Amino acid sequence: MSHSAQPSTLDQTNLETAYVAPQSSTQTQLVEIWEQLLEIAPISVRDNFFELGGDSLLALRLFTQIEQTFGKNLSLATLLQAPTVEQLASLLERETESASWISLVPIQPEGSKPPLFCVHGNGANVLAFQHLVRRLGSEQPFYGLQARGVDGKQEPLSRIEDMAAAYIKEVRTLQPQGPYFLGGFSSGGLVAFEMARQLQEQGEQVAFLGLLDTFVPSSFKPVPFHQRLSRHWRNLFRFGPKHPLKMIKKSFLRAYSRTGCKFYQSLGLAWFDWPPRVKRRYVTICIRRAVKNYVPQVYSGKVTLFRANEPPMGWYYYGRDFPTPDDWYDRDPKHGWGDLAAGGLEIHDVAGNHGSMLKEIHVESLTEKLTACLDRAGADEREVA
Repeated sequence: MSHSAQPSTLDQTNLETAYVAPQSSTQTQLVEIWEQLLEIAPISVRDNFFELGGDSLLALRLFTQIEQTFGKNLSLATLLQAPTVEQLASLLERETESASWISLVPIQPEGSKPPLFCVHGNGANVLAFQHLVRRLGSEQPFYGLQARGVDGKQEPLSRIEDMAAAYIKEVRTLQPQGPYFLGGFSSGGLVAFEMARQLQEQGEQVAFLGLLDTFVPSSFKPVPFHQRLSRHWRNLFRFGPKHPLKMIKKSFLRAYSRTGCKFYQSLGLAWFDWPPRVKRRYVTICIRRAVKNYVPQVYSGKVTLFRANEPPMGWYYYGRDFPTPDDWYDRDPKHGWGDLAAGGLEIHDVAGNHGSMLKEIHVESLTEKLTACLDRAGADEREVA
């Protein structure tokens, strides 16, 4: 097994106790953007975006403003490499890109253990893994896989099988041979599962396949119309008149996104010529389409499922493709993997719900169990070797 030694891109930058003022126009403009988004002032050019309270949603707004101000479209994963104003300004001031854009993001490339390759969820980017990577420590190499299209340069993929094949190709540029350690969060677990299956078909060994609260779509029972209607009435009394308004707003935004994408497709415009916001929406649409159409085949290896122990929150306002908290108690407790993992299914319950298990408040529970599973898989591989 081979993985190249690269400088750590998960910069463990500490907040400076002394305020450092911007030294260039780029730094000044970035500080103004950060102060507006984070609602904090003054911000030092050496302050860390995440330590100031930044998250993936604020990062998306940040990079939208960067694109409008500087005319550069950067991947959200850039914040893992350049989490301070000083570092981000330096990157923006470069005349040329240092490397072509790829899906594989070296979030924490150093360490003595086998590297873990982890696939994005519906959000398409890998920022959600930042707390997990820090908890895993400096000896665990961790590479995220972000979706094609988040850079606005490569057209997104809309089949799980195609995503898996593309990601395998990138992973094998770093690690040409197995055993491989794979993971995926939410819909990314479906991609990781397909990667493991395809790697085995190629004669490669998969030592570990970890799914972070990933559901097979069929694990939720279909809800008939009369039951959905009954739920809507119950939720109206539960949440008040704001509930239908939020549902209508969500439905409108989804329909607006789909219509906008279809409009630009009908014009025959190349992907590169679409407006950035439309392209970002289309990436998410493609991921959801891929999940909906994917029919997983039996995998001969072992699957380890890390299952959130609380029902999802806030999903009452999503579309019919998403299970609501009402569906939680009727779901298949094995999340649909029981008949697909021929090598066995190991389940670990972790703290939090689907949306919070990777956040700092709960991630320690996942980290402890994931670390134990990775160490055990690594030890098993050393015994076989």
